[in-house]
Order: sequence, then C-alpha cells, then structure tokens
Amino acid sequence: MTIKQTLLSTSAFQTILIIAGTFLFSLLGLLTVTRYDNKYITKTALTQDNLCIIPEKGYASLVDGWELYPDLLLSPGDFSSGTLPHYNTWAGEYPNLALFHEDNNPYGTATWRLHLHGNGNVMLYLQEPLCATRIYVNQTCLGGMGEVSSDAYSPLIKDTAYSFFLDGEAWLLIQTANYSHYYGGIWYAPIIGDADSVSHLIASRMLIYGLLFFSSLTLALFCIVLWERKENDGKSVTFYFGMLSLSFALRICYPFLRLFGVPLVRTLYAVEDAAAVSGIYFSIQIALLLFLPEGFRRLKKALTLLTFGACGFVIFVPLFVLPAAPGLVLQYGPLVSWYKASMAFFLISLTVYGSFMGLPHTKTVLAASAANGVCLFYNVLSIGSYEPFVGAYPEEYGAFCMVIAFAILMVQRSRKMAEENRKLNLHLQEEVNEKTEHLQKLLMERGQLIAELGHDMKSPLTSLSNMAQIIRLNDIMLDEETHKRMIHIEEQCHILSERLKSIQEIAAHTTTPAKMEPVQLNIFLSDFYHHCRPIIELYGPNFLKIITPHPCHIMASQEHLFRALENLLYNAADFTPPDGKITLSLSTDGSFAYIAVSDTGCGIPEKDLPHIFQRSYTTREEKGGQGLGLTITRAIVLEHAGQIDVVSKEGKGTTFTICLPLYNPTGSGTPISN
Repeated sequence: MTIKQTLLSTSAFQTILIIAGTFLFSLLGLLTVTRYDNKYITKTALTQDNLCIIPEKGYASLVDGWELYPDLLLSPGDFSSGTLPHYNTWAGEYPNLALFHEDNNPYGTATWRLHLHGNGNVMLYLQEPLCATRIYVNQTCLGGMGEVSSDAYSPLIKDTAYSFFLDGEAWLLIQTANYSHYYGGIWYAPIIGDADSVSHLIASRMLIYGLLFFSSLTLALFCIVLWERKENDGKSVTFYFGMLSLSFALRICYPFLRLFGVPLVRTLYAVEDAAAVSGIYFSIQIALLLFLPEGFRRLKKALTLLTFGACGFVIFVPLFVLPAAPGLVLQYGPLVSWYKASMAFFLISLTVYGSFMGLPHTKTVLAASAANGVCLFYNVLSIGSYEPFVGAYPEEYGAFCMVIAFAILMVQRSRKMAEENRKLNLHLQEEVNEKTEHLQKLLMERGQLIAELGHDMKSPLTSLSNMAQIIRLNDIMLDEETHKRMIHIEEQCHILSERLKSIQEIAAHTTTPAKMEPVQLNIFLSDFYHHCRPIIELYGPNFLKIITPHPCHIMASQEHLFRALENLLYNAADFTPPDGKITLSLSTDGSFAYIAVSDTGCGIPEKDLPHIFQRSYTTREEKGGQGLGLTITRAIVLEHAGQIDVVSKEGKGTTFTICLPLYNPTGSGTPISN
C-alpha cells in the first residue's frame, strides 16, 4: 500500500469516527432535552371527561383536550345552550386552517376552548399566538393581542401572561385570527401554573436566548470590525464568519421581539427565515474558502447563486407570493425544510472532502456540520412531539454549533498565524543580527584597511615633501620654473597629507563601534570641563560651565561623546576672540537632556548654516580646515539617538545644542517619559 493510500485510509477512518461520534453525541443531547425540557411531556393531566388538571405548584403545558371550532369566532355566551360541533385536537396538531379548506387556504378565524380545573391564583403564559387573539376565562375577557374580527383584522404577535383566580372548574376560550403568516392558531402550547414558577420560566427562557443572541452578536461585530480594518480587500473567512454570527443573532432574537410585541408580523417572519437561510449561505462560503481554495469555479459559482437566491426566495415569497396565493403555503414550508437539509448534507460532504485531502481545521467543522445536520432532521421529525419550555429548538442548537465551531476555527487559525509570525520574526531577527554583525565586520575591516593604507602612504608622502623642500632650500641648480614646480609639489604634498589625515579620522570613527553604557551626564560634563579648561584658556577666552543639579542619566559611549564635545569646543575656541567667553551648559525637561556649547565669537553667516554639517564643507579654508569635525560630531549624536541644532548670528556668537534621550537607571533600560 502506498503512502497516499495509507493517508487516505487513515483520513477516511477519522472522518467516519468523527461523524459517528458527533451523531451519537448530538442525538443523546437532543433526547436529553426532549426528555427534560418538553411541553409534550410535562403537560397537564387530562381526565376521561377532557378536564385539564392544573398543578398546585410548578407549571405544565396545555397540550391535550382542546376543542377547535374552525372559521368561527365564538364568545362564552355562544355556549350557553351546550356544546357546538367541533374537532377534538391537541396544541400543535394543525399548523393552520389549510386542512379545513378545499383550496388549502391557511388563513381564517378559529375558536379554541379548553376545560380547566384548579384552585387559587394561576398564571397563563401564551407564547407567540398566531396572529391575533382574544382570551376569555368563563365570562371574563382577560385581554388579547391585535384585532380578531375579519372586518378590522390587525395582527400582533406578543408573548403575554394573564393572571386569574380559579375555584374549581372553568372554561378557557381563545379566539384566533390569521391572515398574515403560514402558521396560525394555537401552534405553540400555552403554559399554566403558579405565578412564581411561570415567571421563573419566562426569565430562564430570556436568559438562554440572551446568551445565544449576545454571544453571536459580539462575535459578529468583532469579526466585521477586524475584517474592515485588516482584510477589506476581499471577502475573507473573517468576513463570512462575522456575517454568519450576525445572521444567527438576527434569527435568534425573536423571543425579545415577541416579548415587546414588535409589529410588522409578516416582515419579521420573512427576516427570520432569511436569517436562517443566509446562515447556511455563509457557512458554505467559509467551507468553500477553506476546503476548495483553488479550482471548482463552476461549482462555487453555482453554489453561490443557489444559496444567495434562496435568501431572496424566503423574503420574496412570504411578502408577495403567499398573500396573493395562500394555497401555496403547504408547499412553501416543506420546500424550505428540504433545502436546509440538502445544504446541510452538502456542507458535510464538502468538509469530508477537505478531510480526505488532509486540509487543516476540518475536524472541528466536520463535527459541527454533522451536528447541524442531525439537529435539522430531528427538528423536522420531532414536530408535534417536542417543544421546549425554556431552551431553543433543535435547528437553533444546530446553527449555534456552526457558529461555535467556526469561532474555534478562527481561534485556531489566529493561533497558527501568530505562531508563524513569531517564528518569522525570530528568524528575521536572527537574520538581521547576522547581517548586522557581518556589516560591522566589513566596516571594521574597511576602516582598518583605510587606516593601514593611510599609514603606509604617509611615510613616502612625507619623504617626498621633505625631499622637495630640501632641494628648494639648498637651491641646487634650480632655474626659476623648476623652483616654482618644487613649491607646487610641496603644496600638493601638504594637501594630500591633510586629506590623508581626514581619511584616518573617518576610519578611526567607523572602526570603533559605540559601546553604550549608563552615564551620569552631570559628572561626565564636569570632568570634561575640568579636562579641557586649561587648554581652552590658553586660547584666551574664558571657559564657563552651567550644569543643572538634577541627575541626568543617558546611555552613551563616553569616548565618542567626549570627541563630539571636543570638536564643538575647539571650533568655538578657534572663532572666539581672547576677550570672549565660551559656556558649557546642561539642562533637562524630564525626558531629554540638552547640552549646549555657546560662544561670543564672530558667528556663522546665515547662508552657511544649512551646510555646516556636510562633509568637507568648511568656512576656514585659510586655517587648513577640512570640514570633518562637525560631520563626525553629528554622526556621533545620531548614533546616540539624539539630534544637534545650531543657532548663530554674525558678530554675536554661536550656540550648538545636543539633545539626548534620558535613561532610567531603575527602569530596566526604559527611557524616562513625562
């Protein structure tokens, strides 16, 4: 057996194991909630005379014992002469009135009546009546939602609770009218019990749906913002997951809308169906991006058109087709259910394909897709036998499994990308360090080579200059033209000597890497001042210092910084008259240290200020300057992460200011900040 066949057989075994395990686990979970959170199990006891016994404590659902009077709006007074012809039914048996009409029209009015027995105060919780109701207990009208009369029909779906007192037997009568939705009447079994138990049930139901709604909405907003900021160049997995979470949030928020009685009944149900179908669309788009990244263009295009068209279908048909042709209701519901089931099967197949191909992240999506498929089929098969008190419906659990699975997938992908980025950064840092070290070696070798060449050239150049000078001074048989040429040779040798000196200065700076260490600038400048004061005062000017008493710590190379300040100080001495003054000062603003070297010399012409830091630019060529001092000073300041500025006015003097970032000696090398 080849390696490829071995991998395929292993993937097939893992796939079968995941599907089987998910199927058993999902079925076990659904059977558990069916057993412990089911209106059709926890229901009121029914006597042989169809009398519903209300529990003294707790709650139960009103499932059995209903009398149905289709196409009739009957009031309690209409039963004064006895029972009228009716159908004995249970809540949920008839989704609408289509079976009572030859043209399968689901719309119309109906009366539902139930015989109760109980004692004390009770509460009736009518969950999502479809679509207008009026409730009576004996002869007392408890209230209702919307308007049930056909002449002034006004639909309103709202979860309502009614409290009343029972002293023995009583008749519960509910009038219903529906001309808006494909479901109607008492499709959801009412709940009855003591007020505390029913109130606790309602709160628990809102808590569970709130958890589903807000968790998915949070995921949606986070992913959409993340996509908009980082990946808005195309429809990515992040975008589709955000839209999947948003569609589920729109789908699952209906209990809150029913609690507050939001109008626009037909529109809200259409939006709910569209959210459910669009969730399938976004799930398939994620699977296509993950498991069919390349190729299959026709399949992708066909699926996109099909799933996107289904979203438009579930909006257009309920809003525009069913009102004009209500008989199509019986075909619309099964068609949508079969579409959901087929798309769930395709999603499972697509994930299985990705698993066989060895693609990442397939196991989580495969388990969620299988769980979603099980929930979809169970939702259809359990109609009329399962309706939760506080929890969600199987189809909603399945959709939430898809949201959670893709959330796990996004976390896995983010972790993988973060790990790859970490490895890439680590490798990049190692490569940068290696290149930097190599470059430093090259610079040092180049500097050493330049220094050695300069040293080797200096001796013959000096000999040549001395020889020319000896010949000229001894006047050894020189004519006038030869004498001039010897002078020219001496001048050229002097120029070459000065340039060679500049080359050696540059080489000395580049071959000595800066060794940064913590330096207390106050002490350093005081030592610098005392070291240079005798030399400067030989020039004539007074040399003063003004140093702040506040400690100023910096990271610096003392050798390089000393050289930079020495260049500034000797420049100032060259241009300051003997009766002038040179001042070395240090100040701080809490984040930076400012070292200033000021003089009262001749100043720098304004036209020269922009160029004084350029290499080989000098304003004292007659004194033999090469224009390297300030260039080297600026390079040293930059290697200390600082900057240097100059202010000058002709005849008034010049001030050079070096700005360096402060260093916190107690903060593990972190700079001081305001």
